[in-house]
Amino acid sequence: MKKHIRAVLCAVTAAAAVLTVPAAARAVDPFAQGSGARTETTARTVTTAQTAPTASTASTANGKAFLSFDHVKAANVVSLAYPDTVVSGYITVHDPRTGSTKPFTGAFTARTGSVSTQLTTDARGRFESGVTVSGAENGNGEDSYKTSLHLAAESDGVRGETSVPVPVGAVTARIALDSPTLTGPYGTDARVSGTVTWEAADGTWKPVPAGAAISAGGASARTDDAGRFTVVQPFRGDTTWKTQDNTPWLSTTNMNVTVDTTAGTAFADFTAEADADKNVQVKARFDRGEIPAGVSSLTVDVQYSPDGATGWTTRQSVDVATVPGNNAPARVETTLHYPGPGFVRMQYAGTPAVHGSSTPAVRAVRTPTAVPVFNAAPEPVEEGGPIAVAGKLTRRDRAWEPFAGQTVHYYFRPAGETAWTLMGSSQTDADGAFAREFTAERTGFWTARYAPADATHFQAASRVAEVVVTP
Repeated sequence: MKKHIRAVLCAVTAAAAVLTVPAAARAVDPFAQGSGARTETTARTVTTAQTAPTASTASTANGKAFLSFDHVKAANVVSLAYPDTVVSGYITVHDPRTGSTKPFTGAFTARTGSVSTQLTTDARGRFESGVTVSGAENGNGEDSYKTSLHLAAESDGVRGETSVPVPVGAVTARIALDSPTLTGPYGTDARVSGTVTWEAADGTWKPVPAGAAISAGGASARTDDAGRFTVVQPFRGDTTWKTQDNTPWLSTTNMNVTVDTTAGTAFADFTAEADADKNVQVKARFDRGEIPAGVSSLTVDVQYSPDGATGWTTRQSVDVATVPGNNAPARVETTLHYPGPGFVRMQYAGTPAVHGSSTPAVRAVRTPTAVPVFNAAPEPVEEGGPIAVAGKLTRRDRAWEPFAGQTVHYYFRPAGETAWTLMGSSQTDADGAFAREFTAERTGFWTARYAPADATHFQAASRVAEVVVTP
């Protein structure tokens, strides 16, 4: 129905507009080559004018000059068979400080797709030049039967631009699929591939231009220089995918692909984050589809590898309740002790009946820290006397080194009690050293902690030092 409506619109437009072809458009009219060519494409390539609105890129409020495009139009409908049109209009330079205007003279660009053409205005700021439209652009916004020429000019650092709508006439085209059926496990990639060609005026079939949009089952891809395309999307169940063009340049017959999905699994939204307490929080979504009868659960393994490629070992396993058929997504979350610098992933190994899958490998690492030197002195100490608590904070990147500029907290626990009390804090110096003096009040135990740590380091705690306080 879409293609039929498009053909009718083009035919009606042709009848109304062919009587008023601008002289410039007639000069490059491809139909002038012979009555045979004109007859073959009259309903498809008509002559009509499309005027773009005035465009400027600078506000008059700031007092700076700006450019405007005025009375801009494309002369005729374009198609793959006849991609040429004539674009015309005026470019004006405005100076709001004086209220004056003057013609823009010089070169500017007309862009269609990825191709840019240099055009030139005359002394009046007027331009009227032939432009070849690439034939791979999508429809122009809500009007899917038009494409756009993008015009841009620059004068003394001020840029002006506008888009010119150009009607498009679809040519007869066809999609040849490599295979009308696809079979694969749930969650794996299905590939709909084929070639798109269009019928030229002489009856030959040619590859469509690179960049033509082709969709299948909700996903899309673009053709290459040979008209080839491959649309990739996952198997998610038994269905039929409609393969069609998504471009105003082609009129194709939709082709159906029959999709047969077998039992399988897939992961999504995987994260693995090491926290400051030397734990790794692991989370993922686990999808299961077309599960055969008799399956009640699937086992997901949390694995570790030093390099993310080899030597994978299972550190934890989680059983996920599963029923035959398609299952609602399951959220798999667990915590494992930090295994060391390296990579973490989730994997369902699979069985002969259910295809396995795994997440990408994610690096889960923090930098180790330590308090290798710590002391509280003197010991014993008289009540009311000073106690000097000191130590050194280090971190290990490639080797252990001082960790400067960090906050260390001091804690005290009286003898015979279990609760620790925060007594204060201080900053480490360039050598990672820290120290603070307290007043001795009672016998007890002292420790220093690098906690909380920042987002890239583990926490650390010193040894516990006892200080006896005497009367």
